[in-house]
Amino acid sequence: MIFDCDSHLSPYRNHAKAIDAAGLNNLFEEAGVERALIWLMPQGVDDVSESNRYVHQSARRYPRFLPFGWTNVAEGLGKAKDEVKRCLLEYGFPGVKLNGAQNEYAIDCREAMLVCETIARYDGMIAFHIGADSPDFTSAYRAANVARAFPETTILMVHMGGAAEPDRAHEVIEVAKVHPKMMLIGSAIAAQRVKQAIDILGSERVLYGSDSPFHSLDTALADYASMLNEYSEIQRDMVMYENAARIFLGQPD
Repeated sequence: MIFDCDSHLSPYRNHAKAIDAAGLNNLFEEAGVERALIWLMPQGVDDVSESNRYVHQSARRYPRFLPFGWTNVAEGLGKAKDEVKRCLLEYGFPGVKLNGAQNEYAIDCREAMLVCETIARYDGMIAFHIGADSPDFTSAYRAANVARAFPETTILMVHMGGAAEPDRAHEVIEVAKVHPKMMLIGSAIAAQRVKQAIDILGSERVLYGSDSPFHSLDTALADYASMLNEYSEIQRDMVMYENAARIFLGQPD
């Protein structure tokens, strides 16, 4: 069983790797991915509302998809908070993502903290792009400030410090040791870094992700299969499916 916790789709054709819902669903069907967390593709998007609506509609059409929201502090604080409410209350998404790298802001700036407060108030999860492509804006230490402010809120550490070289996985693992509500999504980062996270934090803290369509789904699956070969079947299942099913679908361990 495979639950991919990082995939993007778009209603637009404004990026070389843009893929619509049908295309992404077919990609997962061919690869044998049972469930997939989906969010918008941010490149060239100045207003996230239409893309969030498309994510919502796509999940209603394709049962494989589990939708997750997106908000952009750079669009203005009021609009960003309104989008959070729409995603959580109207669409019923489990949480909302903030990407300080793509949208160019520090994830613990005043406006971002107020947006995170809104997400936490409505019992949503917070997802952060945590990448070496913008190490200051998206630092794990900035995410730790959010975790301290909202200790009961699940925080998804997407890319766990990858997305560029050299990665910042050691910082993410260091911070996650202190904040047990942080879950690491090992997408766009070397499998050996994911292994380090499993060995230090435990297999219950790590989620598989491919970052499709930006990265090859087949390559990600092959890398994980090789890396997880030395672990027990229970541990492999936790990383590849069970952790995500517990968090997003409420399925028991």
